[in-house]
Amino acid sequence: MKKWKKEIRINVPIEFAWTYFYGDVEKKKKVFPKIVGEEFTEQTERVIGSVILQTYQNGSLTEQYEITIKKYVDEQNYKMIQESFLLNDRFRMTIDYELLREDHTTTKFIYTSINKPKNPLFSIFQLFGSDEVVVNFMNRTKETIESAYKTTAN
Repeated sequence: MKKWKKEIRINVPIEFAWTYFYGDVEKKKKVFPKIVGEEFTEQTERVIGSVILQTYQNGSLTEQYEITIKKYVDEQNYKMIQESFLLNDRFRMTIDYELLREDHTTTKFIYTSINKPKNPLFSIFQLFGSDEVVVNFMNRTKETIESAYKTTAN
């Protein structure tokens, strides 16, 4: 099992940032450019337990994942969604996207990813994994959301 946890400050209000993680697939595509579509296959009233079929374009390969929402919080000062899915039939991925309101114009974004291999032999390969992909994702997310906010604020 491999776990990454990173945080970054985004200079936008929490409500503005939240739409990039839940609720607006067009905004979500800006943070996750490989997503080409999402549709609920099961939708619960409380959101928790909902299942989303997410389609990714990875080069010439189109992949689909069934994402289950395990946790969901949408409060004024704290928002969080936890998604779980099976990656390439090899790893159980559990990802948390957390947003904390620091003030009216600043949001702390916390990303946590746990990758658990279905086959214990894959654990060996995880020993050599770096956090470069996560750091790049965090920086790209910050830049994307802040840039979009600047264009709407003017």
